Parts: sequence; C-alpha cells; structure tokens
Amino acid sequence: MSSVQRVFPQVEHVVMLMLENRSLDNVLGWLYEGSRPKLNIPPAPGLPSYDGLIQGHYSLPLKPHFWSPVTDYPIVKGTGSDGFTVPNLDPNEGFPNVLNQCFGDATTSVKAEPPQGTFAAMKGFLQDFDADDDTWDETLQITKTYDNLNVLTALARQYAISDRFYCSMPTQTNPNRAFSLCGTSLGRLVNSFTSVEQFNTPTLFNALAKSGIDLGLYFHEIWWSGQCYTQYSFPQINAVPRSQLSIAKIDEPKIGFYDRVADGSLPAFCYIEPKWGYGIGPHSFKQGNDYHPPTNVLPGEKLVSSIFAALARSRLWDRCLFIVTFDEHGGTYDHHHLAWGAVNPGDPHSLAQKDFDFRLYGVRVPTLLISPFVPASTVFRAPAGAQPYDHTSTIATLLKWQGIDPAHAGLWHRVATATTWEDVLRATPVNEAIEVCAPDEELPPTGFEALLDGVPAFVPRLVSERARTLESARGRIEEYRQVVGL
Repeated sequence: MSSVQRVFPQVEHVVMLMLENRSLDNVLGWLYEGSRPKLNIPPAPGLPSYDGLIQGHYSLPLKPHFWSPVTDYPIVKGTGSDGFTVPNLDPNEGFPNVLNQCFGDATTSVKAEPPQGTFAAMKGFLQDFDADDDTWDETLQITKTYDNLNVLTALARQYAISDRFYCSMPTQTNPNRAFSLCGTSLGRLVNSFTSVEQFNTPTLFNALAKSGIDLGLYFHEIWWSGQCYTQYSFPQINAVPRSQLSIAKIDEPKIGFYDRVADGSLPAFCYIEPKWGYGIGPHSFKQGNDYHPPTNVLPGEKLVSSIFAALARSRLWDRCLFIVTFDEHGGTYDHHHLAWGAVNPGDPHSLAQKDFDFRLYGVRVPTLLISPFVPASTVFRAPAGAQPYDHTSTIATLLKWQGIDPAHAGLWHRVATATTWEDVLRATPVNEAIEVCAPDEELPPTGFEALLDGVPAFVPRLVSERARTLESARGRIEEYRQVVGL
C-alpha cells in the first residue's frame, strides 16, 4: 500500500457518526438566515456564503388529480404544530423516486437516469410524495423544514458545515452506506427486497487497519446473526483482528464508546451506528435516534449532543475530530441541483450496471466537522474545478490522515480520485468546546416496545417497507416471533 504525507497529524481520534435520511435544507436550510459564516473554505466571492433557504424563494408544484390545475406551494420555514415528526409519512427514497424528485415535476414523471448533464430542477418532491399519500395535510408536510434543531444548529454554527456535500448516488440507505465505507455499492441501485444484504468488498476499516491503528465500531442494537448492521452488511470488516478492532454496544460498560472516552482509551478511529427508527404512515412503531422519517428527530438530537458532550468534557478533546453526516436525503426536500461528473467505482458490478452509470451524485446531505482545530463558523466546499464532496471524500481524507494513498488503498476508483477536505482543519487549536443543550422531552411509548424485545433490527425495517398499517405491522412482527420462538 503506497503512502502519502499525513494530513492533520495533530488529530489522534476521529469519531464518525452517520445518521439517516435528511437533506441539508430539511434540517439546516435556515442555518445562516440573516447572517453569514465567518469563513468560507475556499473563499467564495460572488457566491452565497451559505447556500441555504430563502423565504419566499422556493416552491414545489403539485397536480393532485388529472383534472386539477398545477399549484405551487412555498417551502415553509418551521414545522408548526406538526412538531418534530415532519414528514410523518416516510417519503420514497429508492432510485426511481429520487430521480423523479430531482428531475420530475407536477406533470412529468422521471423514473430513469436522464441524459448526461441534464439539469435537476428539484421540482418533483411534492408530486412524488403525494403519489403515496392519502391525507392532504401530510402531503404538504414535504414543504416544511426545521428551524429549531438546536443541537445540529449550534454545532454547525460553532464549527464547520459543508453546503456542497452530496450523498454518493441518488438512492437510499444501503447503497449510500456502502459508498461511505467501501467506495462502491457493487452496482446496486436500491436496498434489496429483504433489506438484509451484504457488500462483500474491502472497507475503510480494512484499509485503516493496515496502518496499525486501533479501530472501534459502536452500535445500539443487533441487526442480524448476532451482529450490528455495519458489521453484518460489510462482512470484510470481520477480517480485521479483534485485537485491533473493538465492536461493542455504545453504552456497554468498560468496552463501550462512552466508557472508553471517559477513561481515555478510545480507539483512533471510531464509527458509530445509530439506533434505527421506523414507522407506518403517520405513526412511529420503532423510535430510533437516527433522524429517520417519520420518527421523532429529538432522540437523534440527543444522540449527537451526548457524543459531543462526552468528547468535549474528556481529556481527549484537544486531539479529536467528530464527523456528523447523513447517508442520504430520504426523500426530504433540497433546493440545490444534483451534480454530474462522478467517477464510476470501476468494480465489475458497477461497470456492468445498465440502468445507471454512476456519473450522477445524489442530493446534498449535512456534513459537519467538529473539532478544536476547525475555525469557528466555517462553511466549506470543494475547490472550483475539483470533484464535489461526497461520502468517498471522507474515506479518502481519513486514509490520508493515516498516510495511506487513496489511489492505492484497494477501495476502487471513486475513492482514488475523491476530493479531500483536510484544509478545513488548522495545525493548532482555534476553537473551543461549547455547551449544547440536549432535548429532554420524554416521548410517548409506541405500543410496540414489548413486541420488539429480542427481535433483530432488520425485522422492523422490513416490516416498515412492506406493511401499510400498524395492524399489519403488528401481525407481521408477531408472526416472526412465533416462527423463531421468541
């Protein structure tokens, strides 16, 4: 494996948290409304210093019936009485629907990749959402955006956020999480029918392990076969010796993330998997802390706050970088057009894919860099003329952090050519830890808690993708319990 000069060697611990299914505009579109960041990297003369939302500037068209006129509905600041479960119907997030959201509109449905370079007007979100909704109030929730997520907002304003960071392809969770750890989805465009699939290809863990550092994978629940989602879905992680890789529940005594932060024994690279949340229609039946619609986002805010507070109050803080990102937009609205020019990963499966050439990035997602080495109130983008930032940019940057050449790390062509973001960090501390107020609201029980006890996490995910009512969901989970003898 070829080496390069290490970047930000002053950082000894990187903690990465990947959350679920929110676009930049949906959760942080109003971040700098009425103000400006202190620093743009690179400098952005003549361009928006933060490309967020502007009241009265963006709208979505809808034609609910063939006899109806097309009506434009403005993008709304705030969620009003709908609170923290907007949208409370899980939007479509698969490959055809994302293309429709970005390239379609109220009268034109787009379900296949358009010609190279086609402009994405981002006008199909409302029409695509309406196709699966029976309630008018819920349909218009796709136009509502959060302006009150205190944790994400405070951290984004104090540290750094990118307003040009795209998920790696215009689709849903599994392919994008595969890109974020492996640099490829192995040609897959959507989650598998069962949602239980594996990507048998080398990962960031495998590449970093060759540098000799300790690694940590911390999770909240078992996904399948006694393993968490990340360990099961990317099986080559298991090739890393257990003497070098710690896998544990995030709050497990002595060996979990929080205790290892407290005692100063945290591995150099830690990846945190959230608790998955799912719902049927406007109802949550499994509340997670991953921000995934239609569940409540406050537990996600609490998770981000808890991880940050643990780091900021520890003796490790002045050597840390905390990365917060989202796997994909999950069907939530974003105004900024998609970017063309992505690099095909080059693995045989991606090269053989006939329905997509992997030249199109997905929708923007929030990505925050939180560290004492990050200048306050920074917005960062890829330099002009470079490949835009996507999930492989983080892989490539972390490889360079350990002196590994991304072009020779065995993680395919997208990683080898990815633009990296090391220039956001400074050589000495320039920022301070802040107090972030975690939400303390107690959420009502969903009524499914006892039924889900002992059930692996893939089951409620599969149920949420197949059932149309809570009654149907309950029946399917009960059937699973009977079959496996729970």
